[in-house]
Amino acid sequence: MKHIYWVWSVWLLASCSGPASADRQPVAGHTGPPADTIAASACSLFAGIEKKIRDGLTGKEELRSMIIQALPLVHEAYYANGGKDHSSKDWVFPLRGYTAQSIGGKNGEGYVEGSYDFLDGNKHTGHPAHDIFINDADQDCLDDKTKQPVSVLSVSGGIVVSTETQWDSASGLRGGRYIWIYEPHTASLYYYAHNDSVLVSVCQVVKPGDRIATVGRTGLNAFKRRSPTHLHLMVLRLDSGMALRPFNPYKDLLGAKTVPL
Repeated sequence: MKHIYWVWSVWLLASCSGPASADRQPVAGHTGPPADTIAASACSLFAGIEKKIRDGLTGKEELRSMIIQALPLVHEAYYANGGKDHSSKDWVFPLRGYTAQSIGGKNGEGYVEGSYDFLDGNKHTGHPAHDIFINDADQDCLDDKTKQPVSVLSVSGGIVVSTETQWDSASGLRGGRYIWIYEPHTASLYYYAHNDSVLVSVCQVVKPGDRIATVGRTGLNAFKRRSPTHLHLMVLRLDSGMALRPFNPYKDLLGAKTVPL
């Protein structure tokens, strides 16, 4: 990711006061805006862009330019608010009480990249994600054995950059109630969809294993009877051209730490 950070550093030098650094930590004696103010501005900016993408309100090239400008600010906000670097060795399986055996498809074959483009928003194609199913035969969003909601855990560290909490069955949104979390260390964007409840807010910094939602059935197709209750997990990573491309996390999920009930 060094090339990406170099591009960001150039942009920051051109547009921000003070020195830029890809891994800048809070500076002792800093007299600029408070860290929480920086985070609020950066994450609110990205959340607005995500909604424009989702709703098809702006052209792709303009959106791409907006993302390139927003993500370096989110990167800075994460570290300014105490965020730490985490590798895939720190990953936590995203459903409490479940293991990789719950991932749909044999050997993760449910992951189909197709022609997915993040900038297509709610009209994207392909399925570059893993559906992770819970035991919920009666589709009440409760685990059949515990009779309790199933907690969605953050796979990695990161900062919440967008959420949707207002979904209802009349909505055409495919993701339902969802969460986007950006993880600067690997320049990755994590998408958790079809949640019943969202338990985090934009600008919140999370660690691997933090509880962020409960599994649900929200979304255009997920709430239909034919769909088993599941979490939809997608990971995107910035490439050298500053485009968000699908990344298949299957092997990393197999080695992720599990959290018992």
